Amino acid sequence: MLLRLLHRIARRCPTHDRASHAVTTRLERQLGMQPSAPPASFTDTYSNPELIDCGHAWCRTRRW
Repeated sequence: MLLRLLHRIARRCPTHDRASHAVTTRLERQLGMQPSAPPASFTDTYSNPELIDCGHAWCRTRRW
């Protein structure tokens, strides 16, 4: 309950409050770092929260 309240106050949902592997890898390459190993799950490796509509009108993420 408290975590849901904090997400609501910060206007971030649980879907968009974590970085995806694709975004993290892109950032690591831009910074000249060795990309981290992909997660074991195919879904976690290729999911991109920026493309997911969470359904919350209060979430600050970009929409299509």
